[in-house]
Amino acid sequence: MKLQSLFLSAAMVLGLNVHVQAAEPVSVDSLLNLVKQGQARDDKEFKQRLARFNLSKAEQEKMVADAQNERSRLEQLSAQKEKEFQQNETAVAEAQERLNNRLGSLKELFGVLQQVAGDTKAVFEGSVISSELPGREQFLTDLIKTAGSSSKLPSIEELERLWFEMQREMTYSGRVSTYNAQVVLPSGDTTEEQVIRVGGFNVVADGKYLNWDLEAGRLVELDKQPGSRYTDPAAELASASGTDLTGFWIDPSRGQLLKIMGQSPELGDRVDQGGVVGYIIIVLGAIGIALALWRMVVLYSEGAKIRAQMDNETANENNALGRVMAVFNANKNADTETLELHLGEAIAAEIPRLTRAIGWIKIISVVAPLLGLLGTVTGMIDVFETMSLFGTGDPKLMAGGISQALVTTVLGLVAAIPCVFLHTLTNNRSRELMMILEERATGILARQSEKQTKPQATAA
Repeated sequence: MKLQSLFLSAAMVLGLNVHVQAAEPVSVDSLLNLVKQGQARDDKEFKQRLARFNLSKAEQEKMVADAQNERSRLEQLSAQKEKEFQQNETAVAEAQERLNNRLGSLKELFGVLQQVAGDTKAVFEGSVISSELPGREQFLTDLIKTAGSSSKLPSIEELERLWFEMQREMTYSGRVSTYNAQVVLPSGDTTEEQVIRVGGFNVVADGKYLNWDLEAGRLVELDKQPGSRYTDPAAELASASGTDLTGFWIDPSRGQLLKIMGQSPELGDRVDQGGVVGYIIIVLGAIGIALALWRMVVLYSEGAKIRAQMDNETANENNALGRVMAVFNANKNADTETLELHLGEAIAAEIPRLTRAIGWIKIISVVAPLLGLLGTVTGMIDVFETMSLFGTGDPKLMAGGISQALVTTVLGLVAAIPCVFLHTLTNNRSRELMMILEERATGILARQSEKQTKPQATAA
């Protein structure tokens, strides 16, 4: 059994395919035959592999030979192509030299043509006429490339087209045209509207000014329109017929002035800059003007009644002079001194009625500029605080703060000047009426004194 196990182990080491059935014992002769059979099979497989290897080696050698032959062929072709390239390069240089000699001054002409086309393209891109004639810049771009190329020359048709485009730009710049175009609203939406172009200066739509956006290639409505002084003529232009003449503001800077004017604050913006102090000044000014107008109406009405009373000897108590005469009529028999006291009392009673609220107008005319100065001082304090935080590197920031600070001073002066003027008028009018009362009272006393003096002289 040990010998059988040894042979089995040897068969497994040699790679023999031995099938041993546990139920049937294997003899030594059988095992020897099996070993011979395995050796014969291995020799056969080895010979087959050796044949395949020899065949593959022949194929590899053939492939190597083919590759070497191909490399030789390609090297010869490369040398031939290189020689042809050098010949072609020499021929191109000679042809270019002949072309330059034949062009002569035309070469400089094409250089000028390229420059003119570039300048014209820049003009077209920034012109509002491009909103009516879109896409004309592409022709100029192609013409610039052609004029700068040494292999292709501009044709007569292209030169005539450049002349035509330049002439059309000049022609359209003298027209007022109406057409439909894409308009970008301040909200960002794009809509198609009927626009009116005035030469090469401005474009308006629905009474609003539009600006030509170079990057977007579209008309853009201004975020903030200028004042009604400028937008009203634009609306009139939109409603005018072909034969009507109407005034219109043009912007020779092609939109820059309109942007600056749109950024300039209007009257409402200026008032808002004044803040709380500015609104207080405006309220006080309105009160002062209202009081002055009211007193002017009252005093002129009172003056008319007094003039009517001066022509009538019958006392009418609907006016100051009539009430003074009524006091005289009630005290006719009193002596001159007593009558003078009664008349003085009556005139003193009329003075508050004639001078009512005039003092408040004077107070407002004094307080309004003081409030304006107060607002200016507080605004300047804010400006200096801003300068301490951010420095003085931005003059625009300081100028804007100082401008806002001075608004209250302007409002104070605007409120004070009419109040001073109206106070003077009302005060002078009331003084005139009081002088009339005093004059009439003096006349009454003089006549009364004469009446009392005559009887005494007669008795003597």
